[in-house]
Amino acid sequence: MRKVVLIAAGILLIGPGALLGGPPREPVGDSASIFSSPGAGQSGQSAVLTVPAQTEAAVQLLSGIHSRVSHVGDPVTAELLQPVYVNGRVAFPTGSVIEGRITRIRPAGRMRRPAEMMLKFDSITFPDGQEEACAAGLSALDSPLPKTVELDPEGYLKGSRGISWKHLAGGFLGLGTFALAGTQLASAAALGAALPVGGAAVVSYTFLFPRGNEVHVPPDTRFRIRLHQPVTVRVSW
Repeated sequence: MRKVVLIAAGILLIGPGALLGGPPREPVGDSASIFSSPGAGQSGQSAVLTVPAQTEAAVQLLSGIHSRVSHVGDPVTAELLQPVYVNGRVAFPTGSVIEGRITRIRPAGRMRRPAEMMLKFDSITFPDGQEEACAAGLSALDSPLPKTVELDPEGYLKGSRGISWKHLAGGFLGLGTFALAGTQLASAAALGAALPVGGAAVVSYTFLFPRGNEVHVPPDTRFRIRLHQPVTVRVSW
């Protein structure tokens, strides 16, 4: 009788599952949490990274643009040349494609008014196909452009305003010819000088008030772009 009582007490203490060979119970408590995607046990875990605003990235333009040929709204595509890291992990891999558009074009005009062009990038597609929205603009040049093009601190591509002494000398020579022919027109005998006078005026206008430089950026030009807003991405461990 005493043995039966001891066996019954043991069952109550250790539970029936122990006698039947069932699995032991796991302790309940707090554990470290990680961001993981569905099926993480099979395809690997992933983490969420946020690339902060003002981060710069090196890119290469994949197609050329020109202020007299391109139009507002035309697409612009660039490729990421170097990875962007967050806390030691790659957030933007090399080879990611950054897409945007031309948001402003002002063609060059007379009085040496240079052309202006603004580019904005609004999406990034990673090599694995993941696509995220972004907001970025040009911040610096990593490869030389023609001397007639420059990038201002606000991210505008502009034609330069350099004035050549050769142009100035040609313009003043044209004005001098125009003035000399104008005095000859005071007499009727100088009526035949009208054509040279007109030509001198055109030459002088062309040299003293030429068109400004257009913006021409060839393919493979290397820039740096700057994020205006943070971008959150999911990366694999």
